[in-house]
Amino acid sequence: MRERETLSSRFRVALLGFGTVGSAVARRLVETTAADGGALPKFQLTHVFDRRADEKRDAWHAAGLAARCESPTAFGIPGAAATPGAPAGGSPGLGATPDFHHGPLTWTTRIEDVLQSDADLVVEAIGGVEPAADWIRAALAAGKSVVTANKQVMARHGFALLTLAARQGRQLRFEAAVGGAMPIVRALGEGLAGDRITRVVAILNGTTNAVFSRMEATGCSLEEALGDARARGYAEADPSADLDGSDARAKLAILCALAFGLRVDPSHIATRSSAWIAADDFARARARGGTVRQLAHAEYDRAASVLTAWVAPAFVTCHSFFGKTTGAQNAALITGAHSGETGIFGAGAGGGATAVAVMSDIVAIARDRSAIVPPPVLTSDFRVQIADLSAETSALSVETPELHVETSRLLEAV
Repeated sequence: MRERETLSSRFRVALLGFGTVGSAVARRLVETTAADGGALPKFQLTHVFDRRADEKRDAWHAAGLAARCESPTAFGIPGAAATPGAPAGGSPGLGATPDFHHGPLTWTTRIEDVLQSDADLVVEAIGGVEPAADWIRAALAAGKSVVTANKQVMARHGFALLTLAARQGRQLRFEAAVGGAMPIVRALGEGLAGDRITRVVAILNGTTNAVFSRMEATGCSLEEALGDARARGYAEADPSADLDGSDARAKLAILCALAFGLRVDPSHIATRSSAWIAADDFARARARGGTVRQLAHAEYDRAASVLTAWVAPAFVTCHSFFGKTTGAQNAALITGAHSGETGIFGAGAGGGATAVAVMSDIVAIARDRSAIVPPPVLTSDFRVQIADLSAETSALSVETPELHVETSRLLEAV
């Protein structure tokens, strides 16, 4: 009876995707449940969906993570015991494995197994816009809360999905979609909710920042720095979305919704690639006491209903807030009408950093399952001031006290 009562009180989590982020979240669920000493809610990982579920399951077992969960005392269930000979269930050929003594973990290639399960929450970690958006929608419709790290989905469909979540009496949280472990979503949605935000300037791509930091420190080429970032787990095989600015652009669109209440199409944010930055750009910047960073900038003039937003490589002084943000760190300066500048930073790349943000959302939902997060009140009644970021231009059509374009190839941030 005590075991059944303990199991029924556990918060059941299903994972969609078992790549870098999904596997890191699974590890955190295991480690948190086994070693937190009762400080956090108790979790049960019930399902893992992945198109290569059998292969991922074998890797999970090979890493010894399944065995780690088989100690009956690790989860606080007196007298419980692992059942290595338990029959498999779930999807044909995959099914359930006794990874957790308190319940089987089902590995599946069928999304229906997750949607029709008794999971309380679904973590979406497959990436891309589709089918991720459809599956988030289906999970919410099935009465499950959702945590996602998907910036492309939230940038394009976030408002509709948040509205659906509220209508279903469930939660959709997305801290990991912007800034990795840097808690900027909570900062804007909660910590600074009492202010009127006027500007957000940020480093939002940890991969590019790691690459630029390596180039700055060693004088190496961009390709060499990319190789180092891949070796450290900060860069994908194809880093084009990081370097061309589309990753940071999607994140900036999300921040515009949170900071200004604007529904911004990411394609309307002026973006300049960082792929052309070379070692001599850092040498020139160093001669002027600075360095290069990929910055995302958004500023909203409420009186004129004009938004200025761009993503581009920029010159920053070495001792500035952004100049001192190195490696895979992300950073943001948020300007409020009453609070002035608030600076936050945190790890911005790698599965571990993203998993921390995902776990924070899981914990928040598990602690208050009945909470309903209302969708933001957004408007489309504004004008985007287009910034000319071409290499040939000598001026940017944006004038702010701290950010402007010099007559060279880089934006300049003082």
